[in-house]
Amino acid sequence: MQQRFATMAILASALALAWACSSPAATGNSDDAVAATDGTDDALTGGSDAAVDAVDDAVELTDALEDTRPDDAVDAVGTDAAGTGEEAGPDAAGTDATADVPAGDVGCVVPPAFNYACATGAVDDCSKAGGACILGLCLAPKEDPHRWDKCGDGVCSACELNCPVDCATAPTLTGAKDFSGDKTISIWVHGFSNQGADKLKALTYGSIKGCGDVLQNTQQFGNPRVCGDQPGNDTDPNQMIALEYYGAVSPAWMTKQDIADVEKYPYSGGPTGLQRYATILAKFVKWRMAVSGAKHVNMACHSMGCLITRQMIENDYEGLASSQIIVRWVTATGVVDGAQLAWLFNNPQVQQASTTIGLELSDFILMNPDYVWDNTPWWDHKLYWANNPLFQGMLIHHVGATDTHIQQAINIQLLDLLNPTKSDPNDGIMYTQDEYFHDQNDAVAAKSLAGDVVKPSHTYVYFDHMNAPGTLNTAVNATAALFHHRKVVVTVDKFELLKDRETHAPFDGEYGDPPAEVVVESETRFMPYLKTAFPKVTDDLIISNDKVDYRTAQMWQQNQGDTTNPNVVVFAGPVFDDMTELKLDVWLKEADTYAHYNVNELPLNFQATEPLVDFHGQVPLVDNSTFTASSVYGNVTFRVRVYTMY
Repeated sequence: MQQRFATMAILASALALAWACSSPAATGNSDDAVAATDGTDDALTGGSDAAVDAVDDAVELTDALEDTRPDDAVDAVGTDAAGTGEEAGPDAAGTDATADVPAGDVGCVVPPAFNYACATGAVDDCSKAGGACILGLCLAPKEDPHRWDKCGDGVCSACELNCPVDCATAPTLTGAKDFSGDKTISIWVHGFSNQGADKLKALTYGSIKGCGDVLQNTQQFGNPRVCGDQPGNDTDPNQMIALEYYGAVSPAWMTKQDIADVEKYPYSGGPTGLQRYATILAKFVKWRMAVSGAKHVNMACHSMGCLITRQMIENDYEGLASSQIIVRWVTATGVVDGAQLAWLFNNPQVQQASTTIGLELSDFILMNPDYVWDNTPWWDHKLYWANNPLFQGMLIHHVGATDTHIQQAINIQLLDLLNPTKSDPNDGIMYTQDEYFHDQNDAVAAKSLAGDVVKPSHTYVYFDHMNAPGTLNTAVNATAALFHHRKVVVTVDKFELLKDRETHAPFDGEYGDPPAEVVVESETRFMPYLKTAFPKVTDDLIISNDKVDYRTAQMWQQNQGDTTNPNVVVFAGPVFDDMTELKLDVWLKEADTYAHYNVNELPLNFQATEPLVDFHGQVPLVDNSTFTASSVYGNVTFRVRVYTMY
C-alpha cells in the first residue's frame, strides 16, 4: 500500500472510497492513506445545521437501501433460498440493457434513467432531487428508494425496462472454469490514491504496478507463484501481477482500438470514470493472459479496486466473465456495495474542509451508492447480492475490517463522527457491511464436489481500512481463498438457554427484561497448522475476529427454558488443504446494551454483556460433525461443514 498523503485525508480516503464505490469517474482507493490536521473534527462536523442535515440525509438514504440488504445473520454459505437468473447483459462499455416489454403492457409511466451527470447551478435531475453537483457528478440525490422493488418478482412490466432478470434472457456462458490453478494468472487491483491533474497527465494507465500488496504476501504462506513484474517472469502462466488504472498516457501494449475504447471516457473523471477503469482492467487482463499463456484468472483487490472489478465482471467487459475465465475473486476492505461515505460530501462544511486541509476537489470524483445500485448490479438491482449469472460458479471471499480508527489520521474515527451512537461496524472509511455480498441465489452460487451450494463468504480482521490489506491476517485469508480447495463453515446449530441473565426479581444482580439477547463472539486461528508449517508466524495470528466491541457479533432473542436452532455463523471461509483442525474461541453472551441492534437495558448508555457459554479448543475439520459446550446458563451445539470445491 502506498501511504501517501499525510495531512490530508480523512476526506481524501473518504472521498476516494466514496467515489470508488460507484461513482463513475474515479481516482482509486487502496493506497489511501490519510492524516488529519488540527481542527479536522470541527471541519467535518461543522457544529452547524448543515452538518446535522448531512447526517439526516445519510440516515434517510441508509434506510432506503436497507430494503435491499439481507439481515446480518444470513448464513454466509448456502441456504435453501433458491433463486433464478436469466438475462441479457449490457454492452461491454457498461451501459444499461433495455429489455423488451410485453406489447400492450400499461399502467405506469416509465421515468427516464437518473442522470448523474450535472452542471453546477443548472436545473437538472441533480438539483431537482436535492443533490449537490461536484465536478459534474451528482452527490446524494434523493432517488425513489422503492424504484427497484419489483425487479426480481418474475413479472416483466412497462415499469421495469431495466430489469433483465424479469424481462430478458440470461447471458450465454461459454468455456468452463478450471480451479486447479494450472495456467491461472492472479491480478491485483489497487484502490484509491490521491492523484493530482499534473500527475495524471504523466501517468501511464495499464502499466505494471508491482506484484500487489496481498498477492505478494501470500508467498509467505507456501504460495510458490512468482511476481510477474520481475525479469523473466512475464511468460509464467501462474504469475501474480498488479496494474495501474490511473493516467492519461496509453501503454505500448495497447492497440489503437484498445486506446479508442479507453479514451471514450475522460481520464480526469466524470460520471464515466468507473467505465474507463473497468475497460483498462479488462484489457490488461486479456493482454497479460496472452503474454503469459494463462487460461484463467484470479482477481484480488482493495477498496475502490473492488468496485472496478465488480463493474468489469457484472458488465462482462471483454467477454471475460461470460467465457468463464475469472474463477476466483478475493476482496480486501473492498468497495463492493458502494461507499456510504460519499453522502458526507453533500455537506458544504465538509467540502470546505477538504480545501482547508490541502485537498483539491479536482483530485476526486465523488459518488453515491445509488449510482452503483442503478448501474453495476444491473441484472436484478440487488446491491448486496451476487445474483448476476456472470458470477456463475465463481469462488468469492471477502475480508472486511473493523478498526474504526484511521492510523494515518491520528486515529480519528471518521465515520463515527456522523454515527454518534457508534452502532455500525466500519474501518474508518468504509462501513464493514458494505464490504461483502450478503447473499446469492442458489442457481448462481458455486457448488462443492458433493453438490452443496457454497455462497460468497466473509471474515473480519481488526485493522483499519488502509492497513488491513497489508497484514498477514489478510494474506492468510487470501492464500487459502486463491490457492486451496476447501471452505469451512461453523455455525451455532442448537442452543438451550437454562438461565437468561435477565432481571426476574429486585436486586437479583441481573439487568434487563426477558427475553435474552444472545450474541456470539469468536476468534478463529489456523493453529497449530500455521505455526508448524511457517515457524515465523505468531501464535496470535487471528484469521477472523468477530466481537460486540467491533459491532459485528450477531444476535438473536431467546426465552429462558427454550431450545432454538439459530444457525448463526461463527466462522465461514477458505482453509489450507493440509489443515486437519482449526483453533476456535467462542463466547455466547447476553447483551444488556448493544447499539448495533438497538439494545439498551442499562440505566447508562454504555456497552455491556454477561457470559453464558464459552468454547475454547481445537475443532476437527470433519464435514457435518458437531461439538458442544455447557455451563449453568446453557448448552450449545456447534456444527462444522467442510466443502471441497474441486
